Formats: sequence, structure tokens, C-alpha cells
Amino acid sequence: MKLIAIDMDGTLVNKQLKVTKENSEVISQAVKDGHHVVIATGRSYDEARHTLEDAELHLPLICVNGAEIRSAEWEILSSTPLEFSQYEEIKSILDKEDIYYELYTSKGTYTDNREKAYEVMKDIVITSNPEATDDDVQKAALRRFRLGLVSVVGDFEKLLDQKDIEVYKFLAFSSDNDKLQRAFQHLQAVDDLAVSSSADNNLEITNSEAQKGVALKRFAEINGIPLENTMAIGDNYNDVSMLEIAGFPVAMGNAVDEIKDMAAFVTKENDESGVAFAIQRFLEKK
Repeated sequence: MKLIAIDMDGTLVNKQLKVTKENSEVISQAVKDGHHVVIATGRSYDEARHTLEDAELHLPLICVNGAEIRSAEWEILSSTPLEFSQYEEIKSILDKEDIYYELYTSKGTYTDNREKAYEVMKDIVITSNPEATDDDVQKAALRRFRLGLVSVVGDFEKLLDQKDIEVYKFLAFSSDNDKLQRAFQHLQAVDDLAVSSSADNNLEITNSEAQKGVALKRFAEINGIPLENTMAIGDNYNDVSMLEIAGFPVAMGNAVDEIKDMAAFVTKENDESGVAFAIQRFLEKK
């Protein structure tokens, strides 16, 4: 085993959306011991970078579910955007169902509704940390805007007029499951799309070549590592593609049942530094 791919939300970070000290130390040691470690996340580069910097980790990144691959120096190695025709079809489907969405692009993450973006972030924080106080939730939600991790635009169409901008992902949210299911069914009919989710109330929509599994395969090839020598750790549906191709798939203790069923090993929960536990067990076994 030479390559370890780690999801971020629900996996690497705990319910406070922080990397635990144990996870950070074990990962750093694995790198020192000669293992390649790559973070594979649905987050944008900016959102992932801030979290890793806080933990003093500087690792290669598979961002936006695989739409972007970055080196350990965080330089872009490859990108796989949505085609304009795909963008138009996705937008039409989501607008018809009146589903709020954010656009992840090569120039940042954008919303056309600050209030909805704020409420969505509050919901994400509460879901991952039910014990959080109202003050903690509000601070975490405002952090995205304060750090410039999401920007507000009046019109997505004007945004796309920018030179050289690429659209990587639609992140759609709705508390109405029927709406999400109808949108999901229509999106399935669009050519060359990958539609997954990282929570019950969202859909993550990318080019079919922009999936964690596809990006992990690319990253392994760049580094001359056979897929059978890879370990992948995840917790939710947007991790399926990389867990399917990894030589040793690991599910978090807090993972959804379908992810646990496809794993070779189930580690501890994210609040228990399950990533560190899995890596240590793997290294000891080796």
C-alpha cells in the first residue's frame, strides 16, 4: 500500500469541522514514512485549504469531487469542468423544481442568494454538530463569507461571462425530498453527468469524469502507483466511486450503511479520529 485517499467532511474533520490532533499527527507520520496521502473532497480548493492549514497539513488535493486535482504545492494538475450544454440542462432542471444551488467554479464558489447560503450553512453545521450553541452555528455560517469562501452574485449568467471561467459543480439543496428525487431522476437522463450527495438534503452534480474515483485513478497514475496499492476512507455517497476502485476501501464508523457494506474495514467515527485509527491499523499490519 502506497497511497491513502481521505474524504474530508464526516471523515477527516470532526463535528466541529476541525481536523483532530491525532488525525494530523498520524497523517504527517504516514507521509514521513513514504506514503502518498491525498485529500479527496467535495469542497472547493479554498474551503479545503483553510481547514488543512489550520491543521498544519500540506497535502495534494482532489477537490470538488474530482473536478480539480492539485499537487502538494496546491498547483492545478488537471481540471474537468461541466460543458456549457450540461450547465444549461442542469440549471433548467433545478430552476423548474425551485431548488436552491451554489456554483463551484475555477474562480471560487458563488451564490445568488446570501440569505439562503447562510441558512444552508447553518443547517450543515447543526447536522454535523447537534450540540452546537446558536452562537457557534452563526459564527460557523458567517465564516464562509468572512473568509471569502463563497461570494454573492446577482446573476449567474453574468458570472459565466468572465474570461476563462470553468464551472465545476452544482451543489443543490432542498428540505423537500420529493423535489430532490424528481430533480435526481431528470438529471440521470442528462448525458455524461455524475450525480451524488454528501447529505440527505443535497445533490452534487459534476461532469461524469469529475468523480473522486476517476480523479484517484488519475492521481495514482501520475505517481506510478497501482490501484491495488491504494486505501480510500469515506463516509457518504460521493465517496462511492473511489471506494469502488481502491484496493482497500475503509468506511467511517459514522458512515451510511451502504458505504459500510462496501468497505473492507469499518473504522471509528470522525469524532473519534477514525482516520488515524484506520491508518495506524493499516501501517501496523504492513
